Amino acid sequence: MTKLLSILTLGILLINTNPITELKINNPPTKEEAKKLNRSHNEYEIFLNDKGDVEYRDYDYKNIKGTQLPFKITPKSGKQVNLKIKNGWLVGFDVGEFGGSLFWFNDKGTEHKRITSGNIKNLFEINGEIYATEGLAHMTTSRGQILKVKKEYDKWTVEKKVDLPNAPYSTTLTKDNEFLIVTSKGLIKVNKDFEIETLVEEGFWRYYLYPNSILIKGQDIYIGMRGGILKTRMNKIENQEWLTKQ
Repeated sequence: MTKLLSILTLGILLINTNPITELKINNPPTKEEAKKLNRSHNEYEIFLNDKGDVEYRDYDYKNIKGTQLPFKITPKSGKQVNLKIKNGWLVGFDVGEFGGSLFWFNDKGTEHKRITSGNIKNLFEINGEIYATEGLAHMTTSRGQILKVKKEYDKWTVEKKVDLPNAPYSTTLTKDNEFLIVTSKGLIKVNKDFEIETLVEEGFWRYYLYPNSILIKGQDIYIGMRGGILKTRMNKIENQEWLTKQ
């Protein structure tokens, strides 16, 4: 019976996996095609599985980014991102045009402090320093920034390191710990000196497809969004593939 259950469990796990290699390769959509995809109910989110392979799943804004908290909180509405740090947890919230905030919690969740307001998108710890991407795209507004978060003399503070040209939808780090950011308009890279390099000035997703996730695998860049997944390369951004279900 135990063996049968193990086989059934394995079968369920295999069924639930969605390797990126099974997707159909297409040319990137034109502006008109992207406009039509705006009405699509397919939202692709990409992630790395336990083996480090790229997979995809249906995007749900309620999915928490980062490590699951070991305690329960009464969450704010909207999107949530968690980061485990040396002296507890940082938890960011993004409620769109209704705002957002960044909180610190101790390890047990029994104490917390509000650090700042803002639409917190992603949190990173780089060589012991903590950074947050923050921003909002709403109607004619599209703004963003990278913040440095630090604690000095028992007080949490944030310092703006750079203004971004548009709202950061999703961010990942390169092997050199540079920020690779898909924005509401395009794709940019921010180096360690917080200098911005534009990789894609205006992506086909602008206005219509709302990117939700980005990752790097080797030299390949994957961006999950409404309607499909964009695959390109760090050293050949102009080579682009559009991955969709068969």
